[in-house]
Amino acid sequence: MTRARHKLSAAKIKNTEIGTLYDGGGLQLQKTSRNSGKWIYRYSFLGKRRDMGLGSFPSIGLANARSFRDHWENTKISGRDPIEVREDELAQKMKQLRAFDPTFEEAVERCRKHNAAKLKKGGDAGRWRSPLDTHALPLLGKKRVSTLKVLDIKRVLEPIWTSRQPTAEKVVQRTRMVLKYCADHEAQADPEIVNKAVGQLPIVNHKTRNIVATPWQKIPALYNRLSKPTSSNLALRLMILTAQRADSVCGARLDEIEGDVWTIPASRMKSTESQATDFRVPLSPEALRIVSECQRRGREEFLFIGHRGKPIHGNALLKALDELNEPGRPHGFRSSFKDWSRECHSGMREVAETCLAHKVGNKTERSYQRSDLLVPRRKLMNSWSSFVIQKNKPAHFASS
Repeated sequence: MTRARHKLSAAKIKNTEIGTLYDGGGLQLQKTSRNSGKWIYRYSFLGKRRDMGLGSFPSIGLANARSFRDHWENTKISGRDPIEVREDELAQKMKQLRAFDPTFEEAVERCRKHNAAKLKKGGDAGRWRSPLDTHALPLLGKKRVSTLKVLDIKRVLEPIWTSRQPTAEKVVQRTRMVLKYCADHEAQADPEIVNKAVGQLPIVNHKTRNIVATPWQKIPALYNRLSKPTSSNLALRLMILTAQRADSVCGARLDEIEGDVWTIPASRMKSTESQATDFRVPLSPEALRIVSECQRRGREEFLFIGHRGKPIHGNALLKALDELNEPGRPHGFRSSFKDWSRECHSGMREVAETCLAHKVGNKTERSYQRSDLLVPRRKLMNSWSSFVIQKNKPAHFASS
């Protein structure tokens, strides 16, 4: 015998103050006052009675409540527990809503890839991630970005805030960048917690220390001391003569040199991935002698070979200078060259800056610049080379 359905009417519901009203088929309305209540679907599944909430009254009217009851009744008839099915559906929806709620570790890598075009070498050099890998990921790596709080960021920064301020600033900048990326992609992340964490830390009066540079007047003496033709010394000599960065010099290849021009590929230039371009470097006769010495020593691919046939590493250059008790650092050679050019060729500022691969002028001015000033740069670099080797005395290479 089928139980009667649709026993209720809008009028009966309206006129009932408090109590339970039965519509049939398991649908009932539990009224707590004339204008409020909740709909229940009561059913039995595997011999167990269950009450399933269908929503509040009057937000859900009688017709909709019946429709919901019919839907879940069909689910029960199909052999599934309506409550369990709904819970699974809700869990799936929550999972979809959390589709982009990555762990902080996952977010760091996603952010790096997303911003690769504006990071040096696309961020692949490891320097962009390094502060986060060392200081943030051990504490935050497994946490979902939606769960991060001000205290979490503060705990990361406190150990390094006063003792390693430059590193702490990098952690701040990159953590903020990661959380902003997540927020922009609709994750429940709040970049502002980074600023709040910083606000809770003491003010630090950090003084930036410049890289130690060998005074330009002492460069010839240092160049002469680098006479032993090791890969490190040869690389340091070429760095001095060309005023280029360590990454560019350490990875130098023979096939990058044509005549007296060395073309450094964009991948080894200091610039963002989207703005990096190849850079031509005029080689003085002395610089070409360095190249010839490398060829004489059997170099077929890279000019400066380190361990296992790979290019020399920047740390080897530091070690070579330390062995000579030279306080100046490799990157400081660029400052030495710039100081020399200002003292001895003050009217060639634009040429000197271009030698250093620096951008000259504002964005509008640069948009009209079509020349890389190779010819005037060659003259300036030849003059620098003559100074370095002291009036064109060829480099002397001590026997190995």
